[in-house]
Amino acid sequence: MARIEGRAEGDTIAEVTLRPQVPMGAFHALGYVCAMGVVEGLRAAGAGYAAIGWPSDVVDGRTDRGLCTLRMHAGYDKGMFATCAVVAGRQIGLLRELTDDELADAIEAGVRARVDGWESDIIAGRGVAGPLAPVLSEYFDLVALLGRPAVATYPNGNEMARGTFAGVDIWGRATLVTDDGHELEFPPEQASIRPA
Repeated sequence: MARIEGRAEGDTIAEVTLRPQVPMGAFHALGYVCAMGVVEGLRAAGAGYAAIGWPSDVVDGRTDRGLCTLRMHAGYDKGMFATCAVVAGRQIGLLRELTDDELADAIEAGVRARVDGWESDIIAGRGVAGPLAPVLSEYFDLVALLGRPAVATYPNGNEMARGTFAGVDIWGRATLVTDDGHELEFPPEQASIRPA
């Protein structure tokens, strides 16, 4: 793990390199799984308000404001690997009770524990339906906006649709149910979901 001093928005606060022994297709889910690990690590360190902002941001579950963002990079070097860089968001000051080392250690411990568990599930065949299948119900429980009014926006920030954030499927696509009952699915490359 690498650490960079500082807590300003945009600073890298932790970086973890992972080498899960899973099929290449399962790597698609790694960002979601790492987000779960960051939230769980922060909660274990006393930040009980940490939650997931779909797909892999970490937010203050009380206000939906960003605590940190994950930046994933995958590659191949004697096997597949991925690096998860955790970057400070606007609300990083909420974690001021933790020193830089405590914060980085909590994040690393949470990410490694969650990825190890997910890896075991995938190896045991519990990811046949999709790479998020083994952890999907737990992922649901950590997403702050599920069941609440939300807006899907294009990458440029323009509004695409409004409705209730109804779920996430085994491939990580978000589902919004509009007021007239239509279900719309969005991959993270197509849209962002924010509070309405």
